[in-house]
Amino acid sequence: MNSPVDTSTAKSYMDFSALGELRGKAQQNQDKALKESAQQFEGLFIQMMMKSMREANAPMKDEDNQSHAMETFEGMFDKEVSLQMAKRGAIGVGAFMERAVKQQSSPPPTAAAMLGARQKSIPLNPKQEPMRLPTAADLYKGLALEKELPLKSLQEFKMPFSGGVK
Repeated sequence: MNSPVDTSTAKSYMDFSALGELRGKAQQNQDKALKESAQQFEGLFIQMMMKSMREANAPMKDEDNQSHAMETFEGMFDKEVSLQMAKRGAIGVGAFMERAVKQQSSPPPTAAAMLGARQKSIPLNPKQEPMRLPTAADLYKGLALEKELPLKSLQEFKMPFSGGVK
């Protein structure tokens, strides 16, 4: 049976041996190391967010069931949940960071590329056709009733509202 949760050992930003391993990966394959670093950053971000939510909820907690052990367990649980969420890219912060670093480290475009992009530009004031306003006949078509009203005059229409007086 496949489990939706990744049960492999999680490498955390708190594990110094995993940090050294990541540094070695960065020398061999920068893209893979960048992805893993961004994932760990997202995990840290999610964990801090969950910690802030727990602290905001503290006044509503039952004081009888609070203990130091419970707080420790909640912290460990939040850390594990945040690492699993980061592996899935739940919030997308890691992917955003990865794209930003790649974009920043890419070489600047050449002058020829900039001129080529200028040729494909969108005009600032595109020519627009004037909007056609509906005529009275168009409006009447939109208000057409299924049955014709059997009213012969405006007086007949006003009669129910005026208390029967013509």
